[in-house]
Amino acid sequence: MGDDDINASQKSCRVIQMTLNARERMRASGDVPGDDDFTAGALACARLNEAISTSDPSKIESAARAVRPILSRLGMAPSSPREQLAALEEETSGLSGRDLFYQLAELAKRAFNAGETGKAGVYSKQLLQMAHQYPRDWNHGNAVFYGNFVLGRIAIQQGSVKQAGQYLLAAGATEGSPQLDSFGPNMTLAKELLEKGHSQVVLEYFALCQKFWENGRPKLDEWSSAVLGGEVPDFGPNLEY
Repeated sequence: MGDDDINASQKSCRVIQMTLNARERMRASGDVPGDDDFTAGALACARLNEAISTSDPSKIESAARAVRPILSRLGMAPSSPREQLAALEEETSGLSGRDLFYQLAELAKRAFNAGETGKAGVYSKQLLQMAHQYPRDWNHGNAVFYGNFVLGRIAIQQGSVKQAGQYLLAAGATEGSPQLDSFGPNMTLAKELLEKGHSQVVLEYFALCQKFWENGRPKLDEWSSAVLGGEVPDFGPNLEY
Protein backbone atom coordinates (compact mmCIF):
# COMPACT_ATOMS: atom_id res chain seq x y z
CA MET A 1 0.00 0.00 0.00
CA GLY A 2 1.54 3.28 -1.13
CA ASP A 3 1.75 6.69 0.48
CA ASP A 4 -1.21 7.96 -1.57
CA ASP A 5 -3.46 5.22 -0.19
CA ILE A 6 -2.32 5.91 3.36
CA ASN A 7 -2.93 9.64 2.92
CA ALA A 8 -6.40 8.90 1.52
CA SER A 9 -7.08 6.63 4.48
CA GLN A 10 -6.12 9.39 6.89
CA LYS A 11 -8.42 11.83 5.10
CA SER A 12 -11.31 9.36 5.36
CA CYS A 13 -10.46 8.82 9.02
CA ARG A 14 -10.91 12.55 9.67
CA VAL A 15 -14.35 12.38 8.04
CA ILE A 16 -15.24 9.41 10.24
CA GLN A 17 -14.24 11.30 13.37
CA MET A 18 -16.21 14.39 12.38
CA THR A 19 -19.23 12.19 11.68
CA LEU A 20 -18.94 10.52 15.06
CA ASN A 21 -18.65 13.88 16.80
CA ALA A 22 -21.79 15.10 15.06
CA ARG A 23 -23.68 11.98 16.08
CA GLU A 24 -22.79 11.96 19.77
CA ARG A 25 -26.12 13.42 20.87
CA MET A 26 -28.06 10.91 18.79
CA ARG A 27 -25.94 8.05 20.12
CA ALA A 28 -26.59 9.16 23.69
CA SER A 29 -30.33 9.00 23.06
CA GLY A 30 -30.05 5.56 21.50
CA ASP A 31 -30.97 6.67 17.98
CA VAL A 32 -27.58 5.70 16.55
CA PRO A 33 -25.95 2.31 17.21
CA GLY A 34 -22.73 2.22 19.16
CA ASP A 35 -21.30 -0.72 17.22
CA ASP A 36 -21.67 0.37 13.59
CA ASP A 37 -18.96 0.72 10.93
CA PHE A 38 -18.27 4.32 11.95
CA THR A 39 -17.37 3.15 15.45
CA ALA A 40 -15.24 0.29 14.12
CA GLY A 41 -13.65 2.68 11.66
CA ALA A 42 -12.73 5.14 14.39
CA LEU A 43 -10.97 2.39 16.35
CA ALA A 44 -9.10 1.16 13.27
CA CYS A 45 -8.17 4.75 12.40
CA ALA A 46 -6.77 5.27 15.88
CA ARG A 47 -4.58 2.21 15.38
CA LEU A 48 -3.45 3.55 12.01
CA ASN A 49 -2.49 6.91 13.52
CA GLU A 50 -0.62 5.14 16.31
CA ALA A 51 1.26 3.04 13.76
CA ILE A 52 2.16 6.13 11.72
CA SER A 53 3.56 7.76 14.85
CA THR A 54 6.05 4.86 15.16
CA SER A 55 7.35 5.37 11.60
CA ASP A 56 7.54 1.58 11.36
CA PRO A 57 6.62 0.65 7.74
CA SER A 58 5.41 -2.84 8.66
CA LYS A 59 3.10 -1.53 11.39
CA ILE A 60 1.76 1.20 9.12
CA GLU A 61 1.11 -1.29 6.32
CA SER A 62 -0.69 -3.68 8.68
CA ALA A 63 -2.87 -0.95 10.19
CA ALA A 64 -3.71 0.50 6.77
CA ARG A 65 -4.77 -2.91 5.49
CA ALA A 66 -6.98 -3.40 8.54
CA VAL A 67 -8.87 -0.13 8.04
CA ARG A 68 -9.41 -0.56 4.29
CA PRO A 69 -12.31 -3.09 4.44
CA ILE A 70 -14.18 -0.79 6.85
CA LEU A 71 -13.63 2.19 4.55
CA SER A 72 -14.93 0.04 1.68
CA ARG A 73 -18.16 -0.65 3.55
CA LEU A 74 -18.51 3.07 4.29
CA GLY A 75 -17.86 3.97 0.66
CA MET A 76 -14.67 5.89 1.39
CA ALA A 77 -11.23 6.21 -0.24
CA PRO A 78 -8.79 4.68 -0.84
CA SER A 79 -11.08 1.76 -1.61
CA SER A 80 -12.13 1.64 -5.26
CA PRO A 81 -15.75 2.01 -6.43
CA ARG A 82 -15.83 -1.72 -7.17
CA GLU A 83 -14.53 -2.54 -3.68
CA GLN A 84 -17.16 -0.26 -2.18
CA LEU A 85 -19.95 -1.91 -4.16
CA ALA A 86 -18.77 -5.43 -3.34
CA ALA A 87 -18.50 -4.59 0.36
CA LEU A 88 -22.04 -3.19 0.52
CA GLU A 89 -23.49 -6.06 -1.51
CA GLU A 90 -21.92 -8.52 0.89
CA GLU A 91 -23.14 -6.57 3.91
CA THR A 92 -26.70 -6.33 2.59
CA SER A 93 -26.96 -9.86 1.22
CA GLY A 94 -30.14 -11.49 2.49
CA LEU A 95 -31.82 -8.27 3.60
CA SER A 96 -35.47 -7.75 2.79
CA GLY A 97 -38.32 -5.41 3.61
CA ARG A 98 -37.54 -2.10 5.27
CA ASP A 99 -33.92 -3.07 5.97
CA LEU A 100 -33.31 -3.51 2.24
CA PHE A 101 -35.30 -0.37 1.45
CA TYR A 102 -32.87 1.67 3.53
CA GLN A 103 -29.85 0.35 1.60
CA LEU A 104 -31.03 0.38 -2.02
CA ALA A 105 -30.19 4.03 -2.76
CA GLU A 106 -26.58 3.52 -1.72
CA LEU A 107 -26.42 0.25 -3.65
CA ALA A 108 -27.71 1.99 -6.78
CA LYS A 109 -25.22 4.86 -6.46
CA ARG A 110 -22.27 2.58 -5.80
CA ALA A 111 -23.18 0.30 -8.70
CA PHE A 112 -23.28 3.29 -11.05
CA ASN A 113 -19.95 4.61 -9.76
CA ALA A 114 -18.43 1.15 -10.25
CA GLY A 115 -19.54 1.11 -13.88
CA GLU A 116 -22.17 -1.56 -13.22
CA THR A 117 -25.01 0.28 -14.94
CA GLY A 118 -27.12 -2.86 -15.29
CA LYS A 119 -27.05 -3.42 -11.54
CA ALA A 120 -27.55 0.30 -10.91
CA GLY A 121 -30.73 0.24 -12.98
CA VAL A 122 -32.06 -2.85 -11.21
CA TYR A 123 -31.39 -1.38 -7.77
CA SER A 124 -32.94 1.96 -8.74
CA LYS A 125 -36.12 0.40 -10.09
CA GLN A 126 -36.41 -1.84 -7.04
CA LEU A 127 -35.99 1.22 -4.85
CA LEU A 128 -38.80 3.07 -6.62
CA GLN A 129 -41.05 0.02 -6.43
CA MET A 130 -40.42 -0.37 -2.70
CA ALA A 131 -41.14 3.32 -2.16
CA HIS A 132 -44.79 2.50 -2.87
CA GLN A 133 -44.73 0.03 0.04
CA TYR A 134 -43.48 2.63 2.52
CA PRO A 135 -45.23 5.89 1.58
CA ARG A 136 -44.96 7.33 5.11
CA ASP A 137 -41.44 6.17 5.89
CA TRP A 138 -38.83 8.89 6.50
CA ASN A 139 -36.79 7.34 3.67
CA HIS A 140 -39.57 7.65 1.07
CA GLY A 141 -38.35 11.02 -0.20
CA ASN A 142 -34.79 9.73 -0.53
CA ALA A 143 -36.06 6.73 -2.48
CA VAL A 144 -37.99 8.89 -4.95
CA PHE A 145 -35.04 11.20 -5.40
CA TYR A 146 -32.17 8.73 -5.74
CA GLY A 147 -34.09 6.11 -7.70
CA ASN A 148 -34.81 8.66 -10.41
CA PHE A 149 -31.43 10.36 -10.04
CA VAL A 150 -29.46 7.20 -10.81
CA LEU A 151 -31.78 6.23 -13.67
CA GLY A 152 -31.24 9.71 -15.09
CA ARG A 153 -27.47 9.35 -14.93
CA ILE A 154 -27.75 6.01 -16.70
CA ALA A 155 -29.89 7.64 -19.40
CA ILE A 156 -27.31 10.41 -19.89
CA GLN A 157 -24.57 7.82 -20.23
CA GLN A 158 -26.62 5.96 -22.83
CA GLY A 159 -27.30 9.12 -24.84
CA SER A 160 -30.98 9.45 -23.88
CA VAL A 161 -30.77 13.09 -22.84
CA LYS A 162 -34.50 13.85 -23.05
CA GLN A 163 -35.30 10.85 -20.84
CA ALA A 164 -32.59 11.97 -18.42
CA GLY A 165 -34.39 15.31 -18.11
CA GLN A 166 -37.62 13.51 -17.29
CA TYR A 167 -35.86 11.55 -14.56
CA LEU A 168 -34.38 14.80 -13.22
CA LEU A 169 -37.86 16.30 -12.84
CA ALA A 170 -39.14 13.09 -11.24
CA ALA A 171 -36.28 13.28 -8.73
CA GLY A 172 -37.07 16.91 -7.99
CA ALA A 173 -40.71 16.01 -7.36
CA THR A 174 -39.71 14.25 -4.12
CA GLU A 175 -41.41 15.48 -0.97
CA GLY A 176 -37.97 15.75 0.63
CA SER A 177 -36.39 13.92 3.55
CA PRO A 178 -34.36 14.77 6.65
CA GLN A 179 -31.19 14.59 4.54
CA LEU A 180 -32.48 16.37 1.43
CA ASP A 181 -34.14 19.10 3.49
CA SER A 182 -30.89 19.79 5.36
CA PHE A 183 -28.10 19.33 2.82
CA GLY A 184 -30.02 19.71 -0.40
CA PRO A 185 -30.19 17.49 -3.48
CA ASN A 186 -27.37 16.16 -5.57
CA MET A 187 -26.75 18.35 -8.63
CA THR A 188 -24.59 15.99 -10.72
CA LEU A 189 -27.37 15.07 -13.15
CA ALA A 190 -28.38 18.73 -13.44
CA LYS A 191 -24.77 19.65 -14.24
CA GLU A 192 -24.54 16.93 -16.89
CA LEU A 193 -27.72 18.21 -18.54
CA LEU A 194 -26.49 21.80 -18.47
CA GLU A 195 -23.28 20.72 -20.16
CA LYS A 196 -25.40 19.27 -22.95
CA GLY A 197 -27.33 22.53 -23.34
CA HIS A 198 -30.56 21.54 -21.60
CA SER A 199 -30.97 24.53 -19.29
CA GLN A 200 -34.77 24.78 -19.20
CA VAL A 201 -35.30 21.39 -17.55
CA VAL A 202 -32.64 22.26 -14.98
CA LEU A 203 -34.40 25.53 -14.13
CA GLU A 204 -37.62 23.56 -13.65
CA TYR A 205 -35.71 21.19 -11.37
CA PHE A 206 -34.42 24.09 -9.28
CA ALA A 207 -38.01 25.31 -8.87
CA LEU A 208 -39.09 21.88 -7.64
CA CYS A 209 -36.19 21.78 -5.16
CA GLN A 210 -37.36 25.09 -3.68
CA LYS A 211 -40.36 23.24 -2.22
CA PHE A 212 -38.37 21.02 0.14
CA TRP A 213 -34.94 22.67 0.43
CA GLU A 214 -36.03 25.84 2.16
CA ASN A 215 -32.60 26.65 3.58
CA GLY A 216 -31.15 26.34 0.10
CA ARG A 217 -33.46 28.79 -1.64
CA PRO A 218 -30.86 31.59 -1.84
CA LYS A 219 -28.41 29.13 -3.36
CA LEU A 220 -31.02 27.85 -5.83
CA ASP A 221 -31.78 31.45 -6.83
CA GLU A 222 -28.07 32.08 -7.35
CA TRP A 223 -27.71 28.96 -9.48
CA SER A 224 -30.79 29.89 -11.51
CA SER A 225 -29.31 33.32 -12.26
CA ALA A 226 -26.08 31.68 -13.38
CA VAL A 227 -27.94 29.30 -15.70
CA LEU A 228 -30.01 32.14 -17.17
CA GLY A 229 -26.71 33.88 -17.84
CA GLY A 230 -25.46 30.89 -19.81
CA GLU A 231 -23.16 29.56 -17.09
CA VAL A 232 -22.82 26.21 -15.35
CA PRO A 233 -22.89 27.01 -11.61
CA ASP A 234 -20.29 25.85 -9.12
CA PHE A 235 -22.42 23.33 -7.20
CA GLY A 236 -19.74 22.67 -4.59
CA PRO A 237 -20.59 19.90 -2.12
CA ASN A 238 -23.96 19.33 -3.80
CA LEU A 239 -22.12 17.20 -6.31
CA GLU A 240 -21.19 14.88 -3.43
CA TYR A 241 -24.40 14.36 -1.45
